[in-house]
This record gives sequence, C-alpha cells and structure tokens, in this order.
Amino acid sequence: MKEFVYLNHAATSNQKFQPTVQKLITYLAANNHINSQRGMQMIDEPDFVFATRQRITEFFHAPDPAHVIFTPNATASLNMVLNGLLKPGDHILTTSVEHNAVTRPLERLMTEKNIQVTYLPCTKEGRLDPQQIIAAIRPETKALVMTHASNVLGTILPVKMCFKIAKSYGLFTILDSAQTAGFLPLDLAELAADVLVFTGHKGLMGLAGIGGFILAKTSEERIDPWLCGGTGSASASLRQPSVLPDKYEPGTPNLMGILSLKSAIETIETLGLSSITNHGNMLTAHFLTGLTKLPVEILGTQDAAASVPVVSIVAPKLDSGELAQLLAERYQIITRSGLHCAPLAHQTAGTINTGALRFSFGWETTIAELDYALLALAEILREYT
Repeated sequence: MKEFVYLNHAATSNQKFQPTVQKLITYLAANNHINSQRGMQMIDEPDFVFATRQRITEFFHAPDPAHVIFTPNATASLNMVLNGLLKPGDHILTTSVEHNAVTRPLERLMTEKNIQVTYLPCTKEGRLDPQQIIAAIRPETKALVMTHASNVLGTILPVKMCFKIAKSYGLFTILDSAQTAGFLPLDLAELAADVLVFTGHKGLMGLAGIGGFILAKTSEERIDPWLCGGTGSASASLRQPSVLPDKYEPGTPNLMGILSLKSAIETIETLGLSSITNHGNMLTAHFLTGLTKLPVEILGTQDAAASVPVVSIVAPKLDSGELAQLLAERYQIITRSGLHCAPLAHQTAGTINTGALRFSFGWETTIAELDYALLALAEILREYT
C-alpha cells in the first residue's frame, strides 16, 4: 500500500505521468521562461504552445489550432464564454446538477444583465430527459450550457441528444467537460457543441492552473472578449485583437501548464482512451459492489458504465465531514466531503442538508486500494452504528 490512498481524482488528479514530470523538470532546469508570443522557446520543443494547440485540436477534433483557447481552468473559461455571449434579456437553459462554475456566473448575470435561467430538472440519480429542452425554450432563449457528468453523482448526461435538440432550435451549445475530458472520447462536431470547456488538472492529468475552451467554426463571432490586455499582437491598437486565439488570450500564458497538457495528452493517447475508460468503469463497479454490503446510501446511477469514476455516499448516523476525517487520520485515505461546489446537484439528490462523502478514482488507483477503503469504511461504520 502507498503512503496514503488518494481517492479524490474528481477534484485534482494525483500522480502525474512520469514523462510529464520529467518534461517539466527539464523545462525548469533550462531556467528560460520565454513567452512564446513575445520570443522563442529555447528548449527541445521550440514552439510547444502551438504544438499543444495542435495536439488538443486532434484530441477533441477542433476545427484548427487557432480555435483552442488557453485559460487558467474550466471556471475561467465558463466565465469568459457566458459573459461574452449573453446580453441583457437573454434566456439560457442549464441543468439541476451543475457545478458552481456554471451556476455562480449565471446567478451574477441574472442580477447584472437581467439574464433569465431555466434549470432543467434531473432525477435523484442525476438522469436528464432531453425532451424537457423543447418545452423550456422561449423566443429569447439563446443557449444551453451543461456539464457532461455530475461531479457529485457521477452520472453521464445525454449531451449528444440534448445538443442535437438545442441546435435544431437554433441554440448555442456549451459543454463543461471537467469530469469527462481524459476519460471519455470527445468530438466537438459529433457532440454538436459550439464550445467545449476543459480543465487540465483532472482527467487530462496536467498541472493545476491550465485549462481552456475549444470553439467550433464561427463560434467566436458570437462571443465578445470578456478579458482584455496585452497579447503581443496588434499592439498599436487599444482594442482587443479579433484574430484567434489572441481575441481571448490576454496576458502571459501558463507555459508550464501548457507543456504539462501536451505531455499528458501524449501519454493518454499512448495508453489508449478506451483503456482508461475501462479501468475507471472496472474500479467503479468493484467499489459499488463492495458498498452494497455496508449501511450507507449510495448516490447516483449505481451503473458504472453510465458514470464517470465518482461514487458518493451518505452514512445515516455519521456526518460526511467526520467520516472523511476519520478515513484520513486513521487510514490515510484522502476523499472529499461536503457539497463539492455543486449545491444544486445535492438538492437534486436530496442531500443538500447533509452533504456527502465522495470517492473518485484515477488511472493509478488499484483494486487493493479500493478494498482497503471498503475495509476502513466497514470498521468505522461498525463503531458508529
């Protein structure tokens, strides 16, 4: 067993790939942090920023590298897209299992721009009926923004069908892939997404502080730049450039983060995305089977094939925060308790007053670690029931 058991990959992936670690060490050792937009890189990959755009273009089937926009994370991306897209009086659809990365920007826009929001209700397990979209559309409805999978319930939402319906009514479609990028294959065109938002530090196995969004062809015509500043291009103008990717990338980029993304995606492609998916499904199924023998309520679908590697539970007689603390202190098992920055998902699941304890798995997670966690849970629950 490792020094500690890390079961919080839905928050941030642990144990980055060794080739990525080595690449970052080499970059730091060169001690030459030159902005690619204002000078040339002096390492073994002269223009790795553009090379990373190319890699992401292939990975997500983007139109071209210029349509790959780097930001600090999915939250920043969603703020940029939503604030740049929505105008006073617009109406937008979303779901009842969204992360605060979606709901808080929308709440702010409701107050400041009189944006109207409809939350499409999911079942307690996190399932969504796409046909609800049709009844919710109004003349002023502009867009549908939704997560691909709940970070609380694990449930994968029917994005393809939802976006197909939305596009048939002329809506702009925005996908939050924070929980699925690096776990499921994502094709921008196949999903009918106008914008695909991603973060680097979860399933894509990059560093924290790097993420971005990918634009379908002509989507940039609908989104005004929300952040403005220096880009190293068109510097004589006081206006933000309209050319991509500069239109949405002011300021010095996170070069370490970008380099980590390139290396990590290369390793994911070497391993094979299907292998990663199968590994996650196998771990989830094994853990769910073990939990059925314990006195806990299991949230979500309880169908590993319809879920990302996320399992949340409630112990009826033990607070989720206390249970997480006991697992950490006694057994060195790292989990995540509380509302997981997704209060609407907890309202949907009926756990808004209690929160839940979440276990989430990654490529390095083993069956032995899950069995250890199940044993630890059983011992604690026997003591407190």
